[in-house]
Amino acid sequence: MTGAPSLKDGILSPGQVRWSLLAHYASSMSIGLAVGGFVPLIAVTLEARQVDTVLIGINSAMTSLGVLVVAPFATAIVRRLGASPAMVAGLLVTAASALAMAFLDSLWIWMVLRFLIGAGVAIHWVVSETWMNAIVSERRRGLVMSIYITSIASGFALGPIILTLVGTDGALPFLVIAGVTALTALPMALIRKLAPSLALETRGSVVRLAREAPTIFAAVLTVGLVDAAFFTFLPIYGLRVGMPSETAITLLTAVFAGNVALQIPIGWIADRVNRRTMLLVLGTICIICPGLAAALLSADPLAAYPVLFVWGGCSFGLYTVGVTMLGERYRGGELVAANAAFVMTFELANLVGPPMSGWAIEAWVPMGLMVYMAMIAVVFVGVSLIRGWMRARDPAPS
Repeated sequence: MTGAPSLKDGILSPGQVRWSLLAHYASSMSIGLAVGGFVPLIAVTLEARQVDTVLIGINSAMTSLGVLVVAPFATAIVRRLGASPAMVAGLLVTAASALAMAFLDSLWIWMVLRFLIGAGVAIHWVVSETWMNAIVSERRRGLVMSIYITSIASGFALGPIILTLVGTDGALPFLVIAGVTALTALPMALIRKLAPSLALETRGSVVRLAREAPTIFAAVLTVGLVDAAFFTFLPIYGLRVGMPSETAITLLTAVFAGNVALQIPIGWIADRVNRRTMLLVLGTICIICPGLAAALLSADPLAAYPVLFVWGGCSFGLYTVGVTMLGERYRGGELVAANAAFVMTFELANLVGPPMSGWAIEAWVPMGLMVYMAMIAVVFVGVSLIRGWMRARDPAPS
């Protein structure tokens, strides 16, 4: 392609849709890579500087805080800049913040920079999901969004791999992450004329999403809570059941592999079945897997890896199907606002999830973690069933 494709009569051709989606997938993978690389890189760097662990935790939370603060203003940012420039700005803010961290050592400046990274991620996250949902047909929505989720998950997986290649010392890892992120702003700039028209009137509201679309809200809340428990405490659970530290870390690898491998099949199925039923099936699997994984890890750890693989894929599949249903439920500026609330809900869950799961594993060592994650899924399935019963009585969309 020699130049930026153009939009005629407000309608995208199949080729223009494909070009748009490829640009989104590439930039989403780079955002995943940045987040997946920064979390361990900054933690290791600050630990080497003998920074207090509480301050390391606060520093890590600044990214989520940036997302939460900026996401509600996504509609205003898009209204002022336009969809493509807003996404390019988000990518460049993320890249510039990463670049600055390579040359500035102050912990307090790093906290500001991590907040800015969260702000850049928020803009990209909200606008990208909205844009893709707005341009795809209903029959392909699940598949398209599942490829998007797979792109992000692949970036998460690539981040630590890149660190093993370039190391964690000096400026180089920061420069690599910043460079990759900035590079993927180019395809987003090239598709600026293909942006969908959005009537931007409302701000994102978590309360409004919970009221209007409780099933979708419960799905993303569940993903955020379980995701935080996986990341933070699954290796610790492995240690507490007697696994060597090297082996305990691979439990998380099995979960990541399921995230990457199963989203596209889940999205493909979601385009062919009732999506609410699909959420119930995924939720039910997430109820079964914690107990099954715990039993196998105690008896035959190797047999637990397929269960963790399926569990990881199905738990994040709730996000895939949930964001697909969001595009089915909302249109135009309402979709931007709903997507902002969706993202905020996920980040809120990621913030409160680690302390909740930490309390659970300490309250009942070590089984509390598995009981906690199973109960989250039970609550989600309960909400979905109650909402289904309410819809049967009053079939208003939600």
